[in-house]
Amino acid sequence: MTEIIETIKSDNYVANIYIDDLPCSPREDDNFGTLVAFHSKYDLSDNKDFTKEELIEHIQRDDIFALPVYIYEHSNITLRTEPFNCEWDSGQVGYIFATYEDIEKEGWNTEQTENFMKYELETYSNYINGEVYGYQIYKKGDCKYCSDDVDSCWGFIGYECVQEEVKSQLKYFEESDNG
Repeated sequence: MTEIIETIKSDNYVANIYIDDLPCSPREDDNFGTLVAFHSKYDLSDNKDFTKEELIEHIQRDDIFALPVYIYEHSNITLRTEPFNCEWDSGQVGYIFATYEDIEKEGWNTEQTENFMKYELETYSNYINGEVYGYQIYKKGDCKYCSDDVDSCWGFIGYECVQEEVKSQLKYFEESDNG
């Protein structure tokens, strides 16, 4: 386990937030969009069966909704669907796409689809940059941590997400003790 990033306390509980040492890639889960990207240093693609020419041909089909994927690479990596203002450390690396049939199955319009694909890229960027966290909650005792943890969870992508969950869990445990 890594060092404690933050400790949050309530009346009767202490929660420690850590960096998740063994995170699962969000691209391995059930993603809506398929990401195909070509980069000399990083393997960013969900599907490695495409050549660049085949990808261009694929996204031009009438049944495909596609957004370009741009990378900004300067100490961290950021992926998004709009170009960056830095010509030296950024550029287009591929596309994220889905079929209109899949969009219809979700009951989405193209704006909702675009927003969700942007969210998928933001989540993947956070994962790539190591912004995956977990927490352990302990009941306060006479010593620093006298009891086993009463709750723990890992795999939160984005720091605000894990902070919100910890605060919610601390509130739940306090209410359970008093109720």
